[in-house]
Amino acid sequence: MLALVYKSTWDVALEERPVPAITKDNQVLVRIRATGVCGTDLGIVSGKYHAVPSVILGHESAGEVISVGKEVTSLQPGDRVVINPTYYCGHCEMCRTGRENHCTSKSVTETGVSADGTFTDYYITEDRFLYKLKDHVSYEEATLTEPLSCILTGINQIHLLPNLRTVILGAGPIGILYSYALASKGVTGCLVDISKDRLAIAGSIAPERWQVHETFQAAVQAQAPEGHQVDLIVDTTGAVGTQVLSNLAHGGYLMLMGLRDGNSTFNPKEVVDRSLKIIGSIDSVGTFATAHYLIEQGIIPGKKIITHTFPLDQYEQAFQTLGCDLSERTLNPSSQAIKVILQSN
Repeated sequence: MLALVYKSTWDVALEERPVPAITKDNQVLVRIRATGVCGTDLGIVSGKYHAVPSVILGHESAGEVISVGKEVTSLQPGDRVVINPTYYCGHCEMCRTGRENHCTSKSVTETGVSADGTFTDYYITEDRFLYKLKDHVSYEEATLTEPLSCILTGINQIHLLPNLRTVILGAGPIGILYSYALASKGVTGCLVDISKDRLAIAGSIAPERWQVHETFQAAVQAQAPEGHQVDLIVDTTGAVGTQVLSNLAHGGYLMLMGLRDGNSTFNPKEVVDRSLKIIGSIDSVGTFATAHYLIEQGIIPGKKIITHTFPLDQYEQAFQTLGCDLSERTLNPSSQAIKVILQSN
């Protein structure tokens, strides 16, 4: 089978790999049909996020069941499925205390990072990590389930009210998905991006009554023209950090979603005195089924959010569309795409 393999920083290539074999009775062999390109993939390629050399990249996937282990009764060959790639053992201290996203096995089981992922033709997983797709949901739309589930996990950490004045920093796929997830709960707000071209795309696909702005201050002004303070700021870029705390109202939330190294400072007295909440969130905990439902019901408009699709063997062009130039070894913000999908042949 063909697989996109990470070798070292800026060194990725398609390789022939053997089709994985079922070795446990609860395992399922899935023929991968579509996989979303994630910011984590770009971070790995550019050296901003660590991965194990020789690992197959990719983790936002859907496909078709090819064969099942002897104990699998809920699935059969031919079933269309979406894959939850966040493996958890269920037995370690993290799992037993509701923190499956930090399972102690993660250092060797993280799909597309420390364990082989889904930028390939075939993938083995356990039946508990597969969800059936209805016929009207395309494989491409289904790939949005995993990033959406991560967003819902973050939202679950907020005492959410529909009248929270909200600003989302970054109008990429995570920002757009965040706006729809919040809109499904009655929240309206603003999306911010420094790219005019990307804002134009975002403006055409953002949820009803959501606005787009080029600057954070313009968005704050639109949401809170008098006090210039909002209730919820979501940073999907990883570049802003705590410098926006002065624009949070008392009791407000700063949700950090972007995986980017950097240093940020804050005054603990201000955080305490104004009851501010700074929250970090990664991966999903108990939200995959809800994300699956939102996409299945069309509450999250996957077809609008996916702007580009490429066959797997055109991965270089797909990455370049997202601002990751493998030949030049540069990673810059993309202005021409929101979500890019790689399709297995």
